[in-house]
Amino acid sequence: MDGHHVRDDHTTFNLVDQPWLPYVDGGGGTGTASLRQVLIDSPGIKDLTVDTPTQYPAILRFLLAVLHRSMGMAHGKQHGSYPRDKRGWKKHYTGGPPAPQINEYLASWRDRFDLFSTEAPFFQVSDLQSTNGDRKPSTLLIPYAAAGNNAPIFSAHRDAAPEALTPAQAARWLIHAHAWDTAGIKTGAAHDTQAKNGKTTGNRTGLLGSLGVIVPTGDTLWETLMFNLLVLDDALSPNHDVPVWEHDSPLTANWRERSPRGLLDLYTWPSRRIRLFPEQVDGQVRVREVLVCAGDRLRTDEPLHGKEPHTAWYSTAKKTQSATSAAKAPVLPYRPIRHEPGQQLWRGLGGILGRGRDGSHGDQGAPLPKALGQVGTFRNMIGRKLVRVHASGIAYGLQNAVIDETYDDVLPLPVALFGVDGEQELANLAIAAVTDTSNAAWALGRLAADIAFASGADEDTQKAREQYAKNRLYVALDQPFRAWVAGLQDESRIEDYRAAWHRTVWQSVWRIASDLIGQAPPGAMRSRPRKEKPKGQKGEPLPMNLALAEHEFSRRLRYRLPNAYPRQENAPERRPSDDQNGDAD
Repeated sequence: MDGHHVRDDHTTFNLVDQPWLPYVDGGGGTGTASLRQVLIDSPGIKDLTVDTPTQYPAILRFLLAVLHRSMGMAHGKQHGSYPRDKRGWKKHYTGGPPAPQINEYLASWRDRFDLFSTEAPFFQVSDLQSTNGDRKPSTLLIPYAAAGNNAPIFSAHRDAAPEALTPAQAARWLIHAHAWDTAGIKTGAAHDTQAKNGKTTGNRTGLLGSLGVIVPTGDTLWETLMFNLLVLDDALSPNHDVPVWEHDSPLTANWRERSPRGLLDLYTWPSRRIRLFPEQVDGQVRVREVLVCAGDRLRTDEPLHGKEPHTAWYSTAKKTQSATSAAKAPVLPYRPIRHEPGQQLWRGLGGILGRGRDGSHGDQGAPLPKALGQVGTFRNMIGRKLVRVHASGIAYGLQNAVIDETYDDVLPLPVALFGVDGEQELANLAIAAVTDTSNAAWALGRLAADIAFASGADEDTQKAREQYAKNRLYVALDQPFRAWVAGLQDESRIEDYRAAWHRTVWQSVWRIASDLIGQAPPGAMRSRPRKEKPKGQKGEPLPMNLALAEHEFSRRLRYRLPNAYPRQENAPERRPSDDQNGDAD
């Protein structure tokens, strides 16, 4: 390191009053706000701006924890976490941030929001030391910077030249680390009774790392906060459920595997034991060294679907389970649906709308994500508008100890899609449209594979051509689908909506299919016998040539997109017989 820094053990940076949250306002202007300011001024703030998309849900959940507790303050006393009922939620939605209560709450816990406190630094352990006294570069907090065994992504940073983080940056990355840190071996902390040979093993990712995070966002930060500010009950947030900074004792090096106390415990889950080391660098406070050690772990048998509001779920129960056995069974187990890197969010619409990964009604009642369910509950008050569903996630590699890819997508959806209590016709239509698109993509992929086969290509080439054709279609339909689904508002027009989407898919599919057919070599016209029948084909293996490939494709597409074709009176539907009825894999 250079010679222009000195250790500073007495500096402070209090998140309550110091600016550390970047934002953009309704007029497009930018600024940086303190914790107090960002909450009180949230109706005039369009949204937070963050260093990386995965920071967004982590910071938002932190703000929600503060807001839930602030609403429970009155006359100098904490009366639990609020809102407790729909009436309370509606009052705040229309009335705006409760500034007096926010100020009162932050004043009562102000000392716990000091980033560099010597006694209880925010989200840290004050006296954290490694067993050998070593410290790590601050790049350990930044997922795209090279540090230790973390794969360098988009960055050429080196451990020997650690990033000099401002206190504001350090605060944001601190929250991010608790939510998303990689798994694997962590530095052993002095006084950690479970550390061995200077390290801990078996660490899992941060809490959000196991989820496919989805967050409904609105036109202003206040609207976003309210969409996600759940109506609490004793099951979701009992009296002993408090944020980490309200614990009776500050965090220590010791950690344990435990169940979450409730929603606020999840929002501020201490997945790591961390310490930031501030210094004076050229007269400015900077953080260039940190420690990141093992932190609390969720019990592996802990069912989270009743508490965790920011992910979709799928059921692991067998759909063939009898009604009798289902009655005797415990609560059905659910697992989070994680985002697929490179896949558009709308392709997983079934999970977003509470239908599981395949979008079927029979997915054992997979729950609608709680945050989206709340939007549906208050849809009459929210009105006919679009809710932007912000999805983020991390794909880890090598035993979850490195980051391979990050996921970020935003899908505007009408509030009408989050209908509850049987009012789900528009949601059913949207999910069916995704299924129809998937089946059309399958038909297009089979055409590409059949042409490749007829041209003499080997099996690997056939599979590659099939996948490439599917990907071309999904890319072509990405913006059209977003525009189409955003317009789903009127249940009386469902058949019109369906026909419009089928025509859109039909046009895109045939555009790509025409390219495939036109680019086929002359040899594809000759019939080539198959040694084995394709997956799903019945009877004897049939020969294949370009004309047969086009004919079969046309027949499959007509069956899967019937509303793209003029209806003929009394014309019976004919199911394709040799390809699993044309269903996608």
